Amino acid sequence: MQGAAAVVTAAVDDQDGRRARGEAPETVTAERFRPDLVAADLDGTLLTPGLEASPELPGALAALEAAGAPFLICTGRMFRSARRVAAQLGLRHGPIVCYQGAMVADLGTGARLLHRPMNGEVAAAVVRRLRELGRHLNAYIDDQLYVERLDDWARRCAEHSEVGIELVDDLAAAVAARPPTKLVVLSEPADVDVLLPRLQEEWRGRLYVVRSQPSYIEIAAPGVSKSGALQWLCDRDGLRRERTVACGDAPNDLDMLRWAGLGVAMAEAAPEVRAAADLVVPRAGLPALLASLAAAPRA
Repeated sequence: MQGAAAVVTAAVDDQDGRRARGEAPETVTAERFRPDLVAADLDGTLLTPGLEASPELPGALAALEAAGAPFLICTGRMFRSARRVAAQLGLRHGPIVCYQGAMVADLGTGARLLHRPMNGEVAAAVVRRLRELGRHLNAYIDDQLYVERLDDWARRCAEHSEVGIELVDDLAAAVAARPPTKLVVLSEPADVDVLLPRLQEEWRGRLYVVRSQPSYIEIAAPGVSKSGALQWLCDRDGLRRERTVACGDAPNDLDMLRWAGLGVAMAEAAPEVRAAADLVVPRAGLPALLASLAAAPRA
């Protein structure tokens, strides 16, 4: 390996167990550090904006599995959409983190290992509020996409995720009766710039509100996060957080980049995401980094 992908940077934590960003991290060679767990975001990390994966990626993921270094996808996507992409990458068993961490499911059986849906009445209040604001809203109930307005936003989202759409007359009533796993607001990026802090302030302490893509605002139950789901898996399986690797590119990846022993940001990511990481690599260089981790002996 040559260049940045040949170096693995182990995080230095402060007394509270949080990443001490800006301090000099401990640097070790890939030959000395094989992780207990590797997690990566899907859109913008494992996949390009055009939803294409590097032809080298399936081989790198297979190498991690063969080396006994578990790899899992950690995405905001719904399970059925992420499961399809996982299979295309050669991942057909083991856990997958979906819905920003609100669900952990088994790729093989489809069983839900962890599920943290929203409160139905709170979700209904969000639906009514977004109606007032005149913004499009998706609801995800039992791994199905629900809308009350079949517009271009709904069609684009369904096409992106390769799923069908359930049209209902009253989305607020639907989520009150069957609490959703998450809600997603869709709008133009410039509008999201203004709307995101407004919604975060309005629902502070009651909901998790985060931007996942330029036009997406994701809303989930309080306490939901990608890092929270990964910690749950580490606790379940006896894995060491300081020996984990997390890869991402978007604001909804910030928490897991800061949580992991090694946070890896894509060079194409926004400045705030790159600043939160220990290591920055081009998206095209990610398979090489993963392969180097697979080749390292376990400490």
